[in-house]
Amino acid sequence: MIQTAPDVKVLAERVVSAFPTLDANGRRLSLELYNELARGAPVSPSALADRADMRAEEVTRQLQGWPGVYYDGEQRVIGFWGLTIAPMPHQLRVNRRELYAWCAWDTLFLPALLDTTLDVESTCRASGDPVRLRVTTREVESAQPAGLVVSFLLPDAEAMNVSVITSFCHYVHFFRSRDAAHPWLLQRPDTFLLPVEDAFELGRLVNQTRYGAALTV
Repeated sequence: MIQTAPDVKVLAERVVSAFPTLDANGRRLSLELYNELARGAPVSPSALADRADMRAEEVTRQLQGWPGVYYDGEQRVIGFWGLTIAPMPHQLRVNRRELYAWCAWDTLFLPALLDTTLDVESTCRASGDPVRLRVTTREVESAQPAGLVVSFLLPDAEAMNVSVITSFCHYVHFFRSRDAAHPWLLQRPDTFLLPVEDAFELGRLVNQTRYGAALTV
């Protein structure tokens, strides 16, 4: 039996509770890291410290305390909370640069954190058919095919602290329709579907709660 999706506001509360709580310094550091990664190159903690006007030791300590931070061999950040410069199935185009997202939902909440519009290219998890979206800071401006949905599940904070990608992102995909998603969901009873507009609204609520006035939208 396939689950019914929870109310979006209830779901947002659950998602927020699974992520690290951010104080003012954490919000500033997080947003600076997103914007530095969006330049398309690895980010060193020392460079990030300069951008965030924080001590390098404080930045390193904060990054080490957060789950979901990925580094290259030189200990530079290459992936952070949904955004990465390493090739992955969800491709993002911004300012003629190619970036990547960990999961389908990331493509919907990242525009507000980057304060830009993203052109997204992905695929339907079931059929492999192309999926294309244009997502602004305020809405899903366009989505193809029509009827696009996103698979989702209630996140578990403990599991996400171990690996957000394997415990959460591996369950969050685009599907061209509810019918296309049906066989996949039957094998994963903890998952459910969200229309792409509801998944965007979920991202807006989560961003609003976590970042508040630090966001420009």
